[in-house]
Amino acid sequence: MTDPFTLLLMTLFGYVGVPTFLARAGFSRVLKRLPETPPQVALTFDDGPDPVWTPRILEILERHGVPATFFVLGSQAERHPDVVRQVAAAGHEVGVHGYRHRVPALLGLRATLQDVGATVRVLTEILGRPPRYFRPPWGIFNLWTGLAARRYNLFPVVWSLYVSEWSRSTTAHSIYVDAMRHAQPGTVILLHDCAGPGSRPDAPAIVARALPRLITGLRRRGLQLVSLSRLLVHTKGGLPHAPGDSSVGSPRP
Repeated sequence: MTDPFTLLLMTLFGYVGVPTFLARAGFSRVLKRLPETPPQVALTFDDGPDPVWTPRILEILERHGVPATFFVLGSQAERHPDVVRQVAAAGHEVGVHGYRHRVPALLGLRATLQDVGATVRVLTEILGRPPRYFRPPWGIFNLWTGLAARRYNLFPVVWSLYVSEWSRSTTAHSIYVDAMRHAQPGTVILLHDCAGPGSRPDAPAIVARALPRLITGLRRRGLQLVSLSRLLVHTKGGLPHAPGDSSVGSPRP
């Protein structure tokens, strides 16, 4: 007879482990199908908007002429709607990151649909149009994530390079070195413009310090920094969770 702990692990593996693995593997395949010419990468930011750090990051992006995609929390967007509008007005994309950064493993069907739906409604009300992209918290997919994405006509994307700015040992220099070592054509880089659950409080400050050098370094390597939409434009018909499509996504958090 299976002991309760083993049964719990098996249940969690089936509920989130398998969907997350399939999603990340699928998104990785999507990125590998992208043409290498022109060589492009996309910057993405999670957990905002933050009333202090999101505007500072927007200033840096504007100064360097770089578009980005911001995956926002619905609860944060409700507190700081003007910052969300500022992101969109600057020409950046705004995506869904859930309402309160809840662990998908603890959400059932109804809670998953409510979490995504509430954020879609908040962003639609603020921006006057529905969001297009969805990144679940920690990049974790449960059995119902794909259904929620299809219901709200969202394309799930995660990332292919995480520079670990949440780690206590991370510095602006280590972010730069990590990105220079691993970025390649088609890379989706994950950063944070707000300190989320479990992160170091100064994580967005580290990102802001690293960003100018990071942008310059990527360009020196011949990589164009583009929006997520532009990066994925060649995946028409193969984009993760396009309406009528099957499940896909990418690695941590």
